Amino acid sequence: MTLPELPSFVHGRKDIDGFTLYRTGGMADAGTPVGCVVLVTIDTDSEATAKAWIDSVFVALASEPKPPAGGISAAFHIRDDGKQVINYAEWRSAEDHIHALSDGEGVGSHTADWRRVQNFPGVGQGGFVRYQPLAKVQAEVE
Repeated sequence: MTLPELPSFVHGRKDIDGFTLYRTGGMADAGTPVGCVVLVTIDTDSEATAKAWIDSVFVALASEPKPPAGGISAAFHIRDDGKQVINYAEWRSAEDHIHALSDGEGVGSHTADWRRVQNFPGVGQGGFVRYQPLAKVQAEVE
């Protein structure tokens, strides 16, 4: 599977133009090689909603009985106007991300914490795109 390069406004896991890093977390060993970056975008009605929703994602991740194989880390950024969230999610491979979504419900088990995330007031449906990791793109340039 050939993945596109990250858009030019993304400079790294912690640096996205027009967005402020709010919260990060890891799901795997720090040394796990990143094979795919997934940018997940979620629309929100305010910065307070964005922060509360991100916090609820971390509650759901902490209580996850079966973490998806291949998930490495997540870095949640809030757009400067507070009306959108980008999760810069690192995965071992695109195939691992595809498998994590295979039940059609998104990443996460069927728990009350994940249902809260999925039905959070003031949060609209989002989308995602898979990309090559930045390190791979930089290595090809050098």
